[in-house]
Amino acid sequence: MFVRMELPADDGRWFYEDPSGVPEAPLTVQVPDVLRPGVETAAAGAGLTPTQWLVARIAAGLSPAITKAA
Repeated sequence: MFVRMELPADDGRWFYEDPSGVPEAPLTVQVPDVLRPGVETAAAGAGLTPTQWLVARIAAGLSPAITKAA
């Protein structure tokens, strides 16, 4: 069984102007039940909702790695 977590519809980072004019449906993320407690615990520890925590983790994973000069 999966838990559905909706990304916030008012978050502009998840929408773009499609030149075809076809509206995009909201993105739905399914988190397996086995992962839910870990996500909720990590989110609470960071002071975020599970959705906010997942969005932050996805954004961090998509960002290019920044290395410090030695």
